[in-house]
Amino acid sequence: MLTQLNAHFLNHLLDQNSWAADRLRPLGGKAIELALPPFRTRLLILDNGQFDPAPDETAVLASLSLRPGAALRFMLDRQLDATQLSIEGDTELATEVGKVLQGLRWDIEEDLSRVVGDIPAHQLTETGTHIRRELGRQAASIAGMFAEYWLEEDPLITKKTHLAQFSRDVDALREDAERLEKRLERLEQSRR
Repeated sequence: MLTQLNAHFLNHLLDQNSWAADRLRPLGGKAIELALPPFRTRLLILDNGQFDPAPDETAVLASLSLRPGAALRFMLDRQLDATQLSIEGDTELATEVGKVLQGLRWDIEEDLSRVVGDIPAHQLTETGTHIRRELGRQAASIAGMFAEYWLEEDPLITKKTHLAQFSRDVDALREDAERLEKRLERLEQSRR
């Protein structure tokens, strides 16, 4: 049931983004697993570029897994870091499907307008966009405050300039130690 809903929702997004089905058509007949823990969905790519639940006997050629926190980050800033995504199996298939899924845009306003009308749908969408931006701004602000605290007050992370200075100091100490070693060798030789 959940797989059917996922396929239906993804197909709805594919319909709203006509370019996406064109990119999936060459992959027709291949099955992929999408995972956003705790949910897993096995989908078959159809020849028309749409998704269908994959029958149990269908071999899954690739698996895309998104870390739980990555989904929230993706919803806020529409960016995915490669470390947030795990790919198994056919990497070309998984990469192509991943690019298509990342590029999909949901026209929420159009869907809402069918339920509540055009003007309320527009207002709700604008409000949602404002809330999403504000959440992103506040998350960035909080992250900045933590970074500043960890850099200045309770140093858990090192500033780049401090790290560079430390490297220069280590190099200078190594060079001084080498010079001292050579002097000691010369002194020992002169004593003999």
